[in-house]
Amino acid sequence: MANYYCQYCGSKWNSISQLTINPCRNSPTKKHILYEGSEKAKYVCKYCGSQWPDILSLTANPCRNSPTKRHRPAL
Repeated sequence: MANYYCQYCGSKWNSISQLTINPCRNSPTKKHILYEGSEKAKYVCKYCGSQWPDILSLTANPCRNSPTKRHRPAL
């Protein structure tokens, strides 16, 4: 079974429909947006280059270079 992640908050869902139907506290649209990259051993912020062990940790922390002030995963 595949896992689907939100690129703004890093939450994990079992289906895209579950992900898109629920609200997201970090997204500018207040909806989860699908992270379209693959699962990785480390995730890199596309704004500052810092590395994190999982997408949830990456998106939970602030980023000084991001327009939303949160790290966002690079594809």
